[in-house]
Amino acid sequence: MKSFPDFKFEIPLWEKGLPVLGIDEAGRGAFAGPLAVGGVLFNQDFACKILQLGINDSKLLSAKRRKSLYTEIKKYARFSHVEFVPLEIINEIGIGKATFLGMERVWKKSLENFINVHCLIDAFKIPSISRQTAIIHGDRLSVSIAAASILAKVERDKLMSNLALEFPNYGFEAHKGYGTLFHRNALKKFGPSIHHRTKFISKYI
Repeated sequence: MKSFPDFKFEIPLWEKGLPVLGIDEAGRGAFAGPLAVGGVLFNQDFACKILQLGINDSKLLSAKRRKSLYTEIKKYARFSHVEFVPLEIINEIGIGKATFLGMERVWKKSLENFINVHCLIDAFKIPSISRQTAIIHGDRLSVSIAAASILAKVERDKLMSNLALEFPNYGFEAHKGYGTLFHRNALKKFGPSIHHRTKFISKYI
């Protein structure tokens, strides 16, 4: 039987009266494009309805299913946000620090509307965030994290498809900037575009 994320991490925090923000990223391992970091803070009152949606790790869902869930997540979320960390920052400080920066920005954005926000973060613990729980494979265990992964993935995929219209040689619309064989061969033939992570791809090309 297929398992889905649930609210087992959120419930104890909700019982303490804390808003719970799920955070996850999309594009961390890509050769090109920005990093997208999503954040979702659900309304506890709709927990049962949210579970019925079948929210799961974005990587386990089709593009069509992700887009459908994107709309539902926005409907039930008390707060949702996707933060893009641009290529210039990734090239300057590296993808690790860029990931931390993006997650910190999402958290700070939530503080504009909520206090004492507790973050559930997929895999990472961010030094600057005061209340947090790092959960290995969190996007398959926590609905809030899985929802954040969907928002980040959908918005980043849309951006990469748009970049493909401007730079058609690289196939961004298909692989969304990841290092597929087609993408690597295109890089060897055409060289990097202005949207490629120069330091990162130098390890592979």
